[in-house]
Amino acid sequence: MKLTGSRADKFCASPNSDVFGALLYGPDRGLVHERSAALAKAFVPDADEAFGQTVLTADDLSSDFGKLSDEMSALSMFGDTRLIRVRLDHERQGGALSKLIKHLDTNPEIIAARLIIEAGDMQSRSATRKAFEAAGHFAAIPCYEPSARDLENMVRDGLGAAGEHGVGIGRDALAAWLPLLEGNSALAKGEIDKMALYKGYGASEGESVTVDDIEVLAAGAQGASLDDIIYPACSGQVGLADNAYARAIDANMNPAMILRSLQRHLTRLHAAVLAMDTGRSASEAMRSLRPPVFAMRQRDFERQMRLWPAGALSKVLAQSLETDRAVKTAGSPAASLTGRFILALSMQAARRAR
Repeated sequence: MKLTGSRADKFCASPNSDVFGALLYGPDRGLVHERSAALAKAFVPDADEAFGQTVLTADDLSSDFGKLSDEMSALSMFGDTRLIRVRLDHERQGGALSKLIKHLDTNPEIIAARLIIEAGDMQSRSATRKAFEAAGHFAAIPCYEPSARDLENMVRDGLGAAGEHGVGIGRDALAAWLPLLEGNSALAKGEIDKMALYKGYGASEGESVTVDDIEVLAAGAQGASLDDIIYPACSGQVGLADNAYARAIDANMNPAMILRSLQRHLTRLHAAVLAMDTGRSASEAMRSLRPPVFAMRQRDFERQMRLWPAGALSKVLAQSLETDRAVKTAGSPAASLTGRFILALSMQAARRAR
């Protein structure tokens, strides 16, 4: 069976007694982990980490696939329910895993444990995904990134519960913050909680989050701000962009979030250049963007508009989407892939600036 949205959340909190396992997959690894933790607790509330659960990796399945089958049918020495957790970073044993799920689904009486598999994004043709979706005693739970509307609701709900009076957020601040929260639900919730604590402590009625608050508290801002990466990269300042990215990664900034923010900047730059190509002046084209470019960055943004023609920006955006797809692949070196794209982008900009 396939469960999505509120049905998936309800299942993870309280799974049906005749469902013995689930595949949690998708590009939002934070949501995969969050739902997996909730389901593990629901399956086996008091699981002992040493004896109550077994953790396997995709490589374990490749070296000895029979171990998973044995674990699923092995009774606990203490008579309680055991939990099997699999980190599926690749699907080299996808065919064998599919056959096992079909066999267990047909013969549920031999199942003596509960199974949770965590994976990255999976294509619809994945044998593992198909097996879980078709099963009656196992569930497939996709974990997709929240939409802009979902994120906006998360922000307003989280801030609304802060302090005695709650905290609001202005339109400009919301527009500046939402791109920074994309890509990982767990990261987004953590950042919202951090902002709620920061603004909610001793908050008075009518208190609101401002753009300045976003600049101060956005993820990793203490080590490097996103603009410290984006503007040098698009202007051809190779060393500055590379150093700022390294500081951001050291500060545990999410590389997927950095890539998404860079894509958003490139998209806005592309729109402004296209507007300029229709006869508008650079300043008019830039002023047409919503949300507006920050005042302190307008001069740099206008320089980039003159540096990058629309055709080149289209190619760069296509390359960023390819990098984004690679980053979403299970087990991918996200930080390295994003860093490589930023380096290539800044070097191309440097060549254009000569």
